[in-house]
Amino acid sequence: MKRQINIPFICALFSAALFSACDDGSSAPEEPVDTFDAAVVCPADGMNAYGEPNRGTFTDARDGQVYKYTSIGNQVWMAENLKFDAPYSLCYGKIEGFCDTFGRFYSLHVNGEYFDLFDQELLDTICPAGWHVPSVEEWNKLADSMGGADNAGHRLMSSLDFGERYKPGSDDCEFNSLPAGYWLKDGNLYFEYSGSTYWSSTAKDLGSSYSCGLTSKEFGCDLNQPKMTIRCVRN
Repeated sequence: MKRQINIPFICALFSAALFSACDDGSSAPEEPVDTFDAAVVCPADGMNAYGEPNRGTFTDARDGQVYKYTSIGNQVWMAENLKFDAPYSLCYGKIEGFCDTFGRFYSLHVNGEYFDLFDQELLDTICPAGWHVPSVEEWNKLADSMGGADNAGHRLMSSLDFGERYKPGSDDCEFNSLPAGYWLKDGNLYFEYSGSTYWSSTAKDLGSSYSCGLTSKEFGCDLNQPKMTIRCVRN
């Protein structure tokens, strides 16, 4: 006896399977909600984990230099670039007053070389007592506190006007990241008045280190440059 094929039923099954394949939950994920609140992450008032005001100043006993600091999450950061006259460091003298605003440029490698091992003694003593050069992990923790890499640059960069090449940030936590750029081997600067490039204490390989850079649009860590600025974080 010849079986009769139920055409409408098969078509209905095929349509259901097709619809299911198109709606398998692989649609684009929703954008994460940005919950950053400066009043929670870095309140101007109150005390930090060290029992000190969340924002204030401290003095480097080595040279009497006074620095601002700010508390972000459970970290405490210098809110200015380091200015200590250390071995292999220099002030950029081609622009008057540049060093007063942006601090000095440093090498933390042996003999001040572009590519080499860390000068461990210099690395351990370059920051004021009680402070240190941040690791990549500490830089990333800062970025996470500021809402992730896509938001950290804008929220950490200075809100001051540095000319037409600079897009000011919102500086929500008064970190005041300064667009000093970095020093090239020919004695000139690159990226000045555009973005920040800081040393980290993390080696990339046997001859290089990681730097962490910011603009008002982004944050990220990559290969070191010849001489860069330093921001210290509390021990």
